[in-house]
Amino acid sequence: MITLNNYTFNKYKNYHFRVNKLQINEGEHIFIVGPSGSGKTTLLRSLCALETKIDGELVIDGISIKGSNDKNLKKISLMLLTQDLGLWPHLSAQGHISFALSSGKSIKEDASQWLGLVGLEHKKDSKPNELSGGEQQRLALARALCVQPKYLLMDEPFANIDLVLANELLEMINLQQKIQKFTLIKTTHHYLGVKDDKTIIIVINDGKIIQKGTWMEIKDNPKGMWTKKWVELVS
Repeated sequence: MITLNNYTFNKYKNYHFRVNKLQINEGEHIFIVGPSGSGKTTLLRSLCALETKIDGELVIDGISIKGSNDKNLKKISLMLLTQDLGLWPHLSAQGHISFALSSGKSIKEDASQWLGLVGLEHKKDSKPNELSGGEQQRLALARALCVQPKYLLMDEPFANIDLVLANELLEMINLQQKIQKFTLIKTTHHYLGVKDDKTIIIVINDGKIIQKGTWMEIKDNPKGMWTKKWVELVS
């Protein structure tokens, strides 16, 4: 479980991010939606203890986390997939997966398995600059999944790929969530799967959480003008 309590973050003079209380339970599938600049990425980074100059409390699995240098973070299995992907230019696709995997496994075999999961096994010897934007996205996803985190946070995971491939990868992620039992938290503009009964939607605007609930709960009672327009577009 991850909770934020009385959390505030002031990044710019006119930008304030505030969360009175947010609880994310184990195994949940969370969509974070909101207009550009509303605080979606800030919330993801806050849940990973990556923001500085904050007030309030971040608690993960009962452990109070004081910041990104907190030694207790090493005890928590958490993976953040950022928009810039963070690929290493000197490593091949297989090298990325092999580096991420634990040393106690058959690394070469497991690397092929995870690359095959995202359709990149034939690109195992390619470096990031030899991959398309969509292929880079898939490699970063495979690297995130292969460590089998307890919490997987994704910032615009389908930003550089077409809708058809995004749907295929979403189905694969959902299957892996069922297998691995991780908590999935993501920001996205595709909204594929947002209407699923078990999906929890967090609506953010102007640096604060406007609403939290299932699609039907938000659809039946949207709060704020942006949420109303969003519901109309997604319906």
